[in-house]
Amino acid sequence: MISIKKLIPILIIISNNALGNISKDNSQISNLIFSNIKEKKIEINEVTNLALSLEILLPKKIVQNELEKFYNNLGKFKKEKKVIICDITSKGESLSFFSKTEKNKKKVVINISDGKELKNIISLTNVLDSFKKILMRRFLNDYIKKIEDSISRIDKIQNRTIRKNPKKLEMNIGFFYNVYQKNESKKISLKSSLESLYEELDRVKIQYNSIN
Repeated sequence: MISIKKLIPILIIISNNALGNISKDNSQISNLIFSNIKEKKIEINEVTNLALSLEILLPKKIVQNELEKFYNNLGKFKKEKKVIICDITSKGESLSFFSKTEKNKKKVVINISDGKELKNIISLTNVLDSFKKILMRRFLNDYIKKIEDSISRIDKIQNRTIRKNPKKLEMNIGFFYNVYQKNESKKISLKSSLESLYEELDRVKIQYNSIN
């Protein structure tokens, strides 16, 4: 299963190629992580049902945990072997459906069905669309943490470089002068990296906050 750590470099490429259009960036990331929602037949307990299916390029454990939290917030749910049954009641209306999560190569597949030949297809589509937004927030939030860790790491390296500058640099003697040049060029490079990371951090935070 592909991990979030392996997906983040792909996200960096997308971010570097973006033109500052936040909705476009989110669309690119969404297309990378999610397939289109499509109809397909699934079999549960030897009964065939028409279901909506969504493929997700994230670790199954993350998808499963977020899905259960999502269902818990929606209403009541219970697990029966590999199937989750969820009941939602809102404003006097109710929706009952079940979902099954499975792996397909590197992707996690969520299938949801109302057991009524998708009589509630609009509501079920809304459920999957809402879950996609939750996973998008999770993905971007993990990416933000990674950038912040990189900033912290570079800050430590830069501070250590500054502390280790030889006191005898004023002597301008060969070895110390070379050390000085090396350290100064390293500091310039680190500062440049920090600036890029802060810019990326700000941009990804805007993307995160733009998800409605």
